[in-house]
Amino acid sequence: MRDIGSGPGGCLPVAIEVMTAYTDSADDPGFFWTSVQRVMADGADRADPAAAVAELVLGLSTLCGITLDHLAERAGPDSGPRDVLAAIQRAYVAEPPP
Repeated sequence: MRDIGSGPGGCLPVAIEVMTAYTDSADDPGFFWTSVQRVMADGADRADPAAAVAELVLGLSTLCGITLDHLAERAGPDSGPRDVLAAIQRAYVAEPPP
């Protein structure tokens, strides 16, 4: 994983790698799991494993934010990232938050 000194963008390559494995694993779910295990093992081998996990979370969060912005733009001028999140929640989460 890259050093986050360059900001959240420095964490994007690993996040994109993990999510690419996810999208490519429809025929072989083990492919995604293998990719996640390799990324986690690489992070565990670093001098600061906790920082590696934090960088992965930051990268995935940044990628999620970018994706939400793109989806909101395509949904129309009256839609924002919160609207996209609300639609995802309605579609995939059984219970709404309090």
